[in-house]
Amino acid sequence: VSAMSKVTDTLLETMRRAEAGDGAGMEANIRQLEQRHVEVCRALFGAERQPPILAGIHALLEDFERICRGILMLGERPPRSVDEAAATGEKLTALLVAALLGARGVAAESVDGSEIIVTDATFGNASPIMEKTRDRARARLLPLIASGTTPVMTGFNGATTDGRPTTLGRGGSDFSASILAAVLDAEELWIWTDVDGIMTADPGVAPDAAVLDEVSYNEAAELAYNGAKVLHPRTLAPLVERQIPVWSKNSFALDKPGTRIVPQIR
Repeated sequence: VSAMSKVTDTLLETMRRAEAGDGAGMEANIRQLEQRHVEVCRALFGAERQPPILAGIHALLEDFERICRGILMLGERPPRSVDEAAATGEKLTALLVAALLGARGVAAESVDGSEIIVTDATFGNASPIMEKTRDRARARLLPLIASGTTPVMTGFNGATTDGRPTTLGRGGSDFSASILAAVLDAEELWIWTDVDGIMTADPGVAPDAAVLDEVSYNEAAELAYNGAKVLHPRTLAPLVERQIPVWSKNSFALDKPGTRIVPQIR
């Protein structure tokens, strides 16, 4: 799962305010983040289910505030601290989605991506170490799946082999999903977004733009690298060896088939 819209931007801006010595601005942003997630919790859950979820929200934001206060004191943003804090939005979403599934009768557990995805130490734009990730993913996630529990994992974040938090680059939740698909030998990867699929043009510019039924890995990668906001540019790389097809679908239009991305179009 990704963070909610604009949350990562707010987290990064809050750290910039802390670095600049703007304690009041930092505090205001943290309260804004808290209010937004508390409102979502109250909208989704009855009063009896809210206390543990609210406690989880407060705990995650207290961790974020602790990092911001360290930045405020230092007057600088260490890359490792930025990566640890930047994934707070995904952790909040995973908490809420797992709780919502539970409330709807689906056993679920939130999982921090830093427990699963092992990366190099390129903070802000880390690359996965696939074999180590495979070992961790299979050891942690397959038993959950076998027991009937749905793992709800944070996208975007990982950790080095010695446990230092990293992130995979902005928009990296797609990349996290493709890494998982590869290491778990998935039959397909479905990426849910807010558009109907990959389109022939930007619908904001070309009103007659249409959704493509099928595109190749190469075509999708070219679109991503040239700025189309459908996939993270590195999403397809982990899938190539295992030739795993990808669906791009719209969370808000479940009846729309979406676009299928395949190794090659026959």
